[in-house]
Amino acid sequence: DDVGCLVVPFDGYHYPKSVLESFPNSDDVIYRRGAPDTFDASALERDLRCIRDGNEDVVKVPGFDHAAGDPEADAYTFSRSTHKVVICEGLYLLHDEDGWESFAKSQLFDLSIFVKADVDSCIDRLKIRNKCIPGYTPEEIDIRCDKVDRTNALIVEKSQKNADIVVQSVAM
Repeated sequence: DDVGCLVVPFDGYHYPKSVLESFPNSDDVIYRRGAPDTFDASALERDLRCIRDGNEDVVKVPGFDHAAGDPEADAYTFSRSTHKVVICEGLYLLHDEDGWESFAKSQLFDLSIFVKADVDSCIDRLKIRNKCIPGYTPEEIDIRCDKVDRTNALIVEKSQKNADIVVQSVAM
């Protein structure tokens, strides 16, 4: 028999731009969007606990609308009767600082897998992918990737110590 699976993407837990604009250091956090403190980790934890330990038959979780550049409420639906496996993917799920401490050593996950990848290759791919972001020149994208995304990648890389299993990403 097939086992129903739901993937919960952590991108849906980005703080919306409107929330980031209310932060005291709004220009900085908007520029660094994607860093650990620009996500609503407590909302993700709440939803995962509700899925794992709750009694609700259905739990709605957000997705991310890349065209709008913001989270999309209730994009995915967990159904207790359908979904027997839940995969949560995200950069900071094993991070143990910046508001993510409860994830790294929690009982939220039955198994945690860290996918190890070469940081330089990841940054190079991001530079290509992000060229489509409006409002930035190609040079500004390169600078942001080197400054912001590389910093985030190094944070993620350190979190592999909290994984049950570490696998190496191999390009084909």
